[in-house]
Amino acid sequence: MTNYNDMFLFSKVVEHNGMTGAAHALGMPRSRISRRIAELETSLGARLIQRSTRHFAVTELGKEFDKHCLNMIAEAEAAFDKVAQARERPAGLVRMSCPAMLAQYVIGPLIPLVMRDYPGLRIAIDTANRDVSINENFDLSFRIGQMPWEDSSLIVRSLGIYQPLLVASTEFLDRRGRPKTLDELTKMPTISYSTPQGPHIWTLISPEKTEIQIRHDPTLIVDDFVVIRQAALQGGGVALLPLSLCLDDIREGAFEIVLPEYRAPLHELQAVFPSRHGILPAVRSIIDFLASHCAGDVERCQITQHLGQGRREHARFWVSRQSIEELVRNSFVRHPPSPGHVQS
Repeated sequence: MTNYNDMFLFSKVVEHNGMTGAAHALGMPRSRISRRIAELETSLGARLIQRSTRHFAVTELGKEFDKHCLNMIAEAEAAFDKVAQARERPAGLVRMSCPAMLAQYVIGPLIPLVMRDYPGLRIAIDTANRDVSINENFDLSFRIGQMPWEDSSLIVRSLGIYQPLLVASTEFLDRRGRPKTLDELTKMPTISYSTPQGPHIWTLISPEKTEIQIRHDPTLIVDDFVVIRQAALQGGGVALLPLSLCLDDIREGAFEIVLPEYRAPLHELQAVFPSRHGILPAVRSIIDFLASHCAGDVERCQITQHLGQGRREHARFWVSRQSIEELVRNSFVRHPPSPGHVQS
């Protein structure tokens, strides 16, 4: 196989009119350059340089060969310059994977703003409702992960904190009643984000900060949060939905929070990418932009909700801008329940 480094050395020998001049210019021993040029001529089966103790001359074939060597060097330098330019400014195609719900309600609305700020970007989004392998040639993937997350070889950046809540439509609760206990909840129609095989279990945090698993028998099973939201708004049952997806519905009174003293563990919107080393400016710029905008997506707010008999109370949701450590301190179970602690 041709050693293209030898073509570079040959061009330097021609440029500096001899082995000695090339050796000085490159900081290499003259003997090494002489040996490499000899090996190049042997591999080509042709004489490129006429040598003598007093005379140095490039053959006619050597001159033609040198032209191609210079073209090769120029193309190599252009290739390196292209990469350097790409690393200096956000440009080019970025392939992203994003679950449909996030694409519609969180990431998708921000993409036009990213592209407005970085007009050189091109973005391709695969709305895959599945776990995506980093080996699938995506530059960037988004996922919702429960905190605290498991150790992973992937690089994960937090974009915001999200709180899932039990909700149901006001019309449904007016018709079926408002559950006051978990037992009453499990007797009501529910909607599950799962596969038909299950298991259909809601993990909730009690007012005492203990984790409880609630088995339920859903009347509707869907693997898409957007469809679940639509079904719940139409009175299909109680659903566990991310606050970011149903916040406006709660504010407008279309949804009520069911058993607000119970909530699901916090989840985190995560950007996942292969490595911090060599990450292109386009990918880094997208991550930084989304991190700055998603962090304030769920502000600390008070949401008024109807809890029956005309009584109104306030449920407080903490901002995603708070540190993860503070959220964990305030919201997480310190002593996980025993494996048998499952309420049916």
